[in-house]
Amino acid sequence: MKVTSEVCERIANNLPPALKDTVNMKDLKEAAMLHDFGKVLIPPEILNNNGKLTPEELKIMRFHSELGYQLLKKEGLNENVLNLIRNHHNNLTTGGKFVYDVDLQILNLADKYSALTEKRVYKDALSPAQALTILAAEVKDGKVHPLVFDALVKSINSNPFANLETMKL
Repeated sequence: MKVTSEVCERIANNLPPALKDTVNMKDLKEAAMLHDFGKVLIPPEILNNNGKLTPEELKIMRFHSELGYQLLKKEGLNENVLNLIRNHHNNLTTGGKFVYDVDLQILNLADKYSALTEKRVYKDALSPAQALTILAAEVKDGKVHPLVFDALVKSINSNPFANLETMKL
């Protein structure tokens, strides 16, 4: 989650100024640290499955964002942070509706990038170039905002931090 938070910050810092001014960095970073909190309630046999999930298992796994929201809603987090946690898997267009929340678009993309480039029990880590190729297709499909994607690319190619060195192309 720390990597996702750092990727969020890097994306936000590389947005065009007018878009960057709309980002709530405090809420975004807090949500990024907590976005997968609901996974604590996902059964280990699903969470640690090293094969393809069944449709039912996939449905349970996708419910983690709602579980995180429910677990954290009485913990003093503001409504914006809670909504980011609850909706972090929503694409640019979800359910046929345009989602104009820059913070949510950043978190969604940072989470995808982290998931693609981190080793998981069910998959090897992809290189930054491989991850960007997949994410570029999501831009083309209207799932990721092109300016947010461009900010991710720019962040990967500039000033890598030591703990994010693997992000460099």
